[in-house]
Amino acid sequence: MMRPASIGRLLSMAVIGLVVSVSVAAAGPRTTPAHFAGQTGPGSFYEIDVPAVWNGDLVLYAHGIVEPGKPLVPPTNQDGYDTLRAALLANGFAVAASSYASNGWSFRDALQRTHQLSGLFKSKVGQPTRTFLVGHSMGGLVVEKMAERYPGQYDGALAMCAPLGGAVAEIQYAGDFRNIFDFYFPGVLPGNAFYVPPGTSYLAPGEPGGPSPLFLQVYNALVTNPQNTFMWLLAADIPFNPAGLPASAIEAGLYVVGFQLRYTNDFVERVNGKTPYDNTETEYYVDVADPATNAYLSGLLNGGVQRFGGDQAAFNFYEQNYEPSGEISFPVVTLHGVFDPGVPIFHEPLFLQKVVEAGNTEWLLQRSSTSGSGHCSFTAQEMTTAFTDLVTWVSTGVKPE
Repeated sequence: MMRPASIGRLLSMAVIGLVVSVSVAAAGPRTTPAHFAGQTGPGSFYEIDVPAVWNGDLVLYAHGIVEPGKPLVPPTNQDGYDTLRAALLANGFAVAASSYASNGWSFRDALQRTHQLSGLFKSKVGQPTRTFLVGHSMGGLVVEKMAERYPGQYDGALAMCAPLGGAVAEIQYAGDFRNIFDFYFPGVLPGNAFYVPPGTSYLAPGEPGGPSPLFLQVYNALVTNPQNTFMWLLAADIPFNPAGLPASAIEAGLYVVGFQLRYTNDFVERVNGKTPYDNTETEYYVDVADPATNAYLSGLLNGGVQRFGGDQAAFNFYEQNYEPSGEISFPVVTLHGVFDPGVPIFHEPLFLQKVVEAGNTEWLLQRSSTSGSGHCSFTAQEMTTAFTDLVTWVSTGVKPE
């Protein structure tokens, strides 16, 4: 099996920074901003905001994955949403967002709750002139699927740092980096690639109660054995910014470990304990410059890494429910960080392949960013420029360069 992460080495996209101003006439008299809040269903809470001078357009926002067990609340500062929301309102757009009825990899529920916001807005405010979809991370996959399923109801979509290659590719990546970590740092992490013991606490500095002992244990392991750290990052294709070494490598490693510990059990529970991952035939490569050293180190890794056989029913579930088809029929812009370790940029060529096969490349614009080293670490200008260009594309019918 070829690991999807290896495809990331083939991608080379330029970051485009054109700022295009859009002038849209205000829709209807309004002198004060309006705020609405409530529930879209059991446990799902929404917020709608309309600026004092509304341009008639609506933005539906879908947030990313939230750790199971945390409160169900509308998004606030996750992935820079607060900054983006403020910019949208300041430029005349109404904004609606909600929590989902459950946290974790709650994709289907997230799609339903976000789609419901359209009807809620219409009942509270009125029919918008146009409706745009915006999402970060898992929310980016949500808005892309909404673009596929409801082409006549929405006008454009912006998916940022999203697993657009699908859940199977993302789970394969997570399983690989955890298995390779355990090879280079045996006994550091509890459980294995597809089981995390209940009560495992991985809290970083700055989080309430952090840093936890396990976080410090992982940090010390990475710092005190830099050779194994780099071999792990290279073999698992974990992106990190070479300009920021060694801190960027440590940061990337700490992030992906936290992702695996926080969300693995949720991935497995959604398929009734089955394994949506298979590395029985995967060949890992450490990918150092010297071929002889590469062959030697890769041989050691392949001979010692833990192997898992996947369950076809688990694959079927994620392929049927968490995979884009590429069937888009209106403008879709994607924005992805080159050094994103959580949802790597290898998802972009995987998504492009689906769009190409569906014959819909005229509706897709992909952009990359090198401004940050974390997951969804875009600047405010990058986000607002991507959205402004999307609106201009919808308004003029001319795809941005």
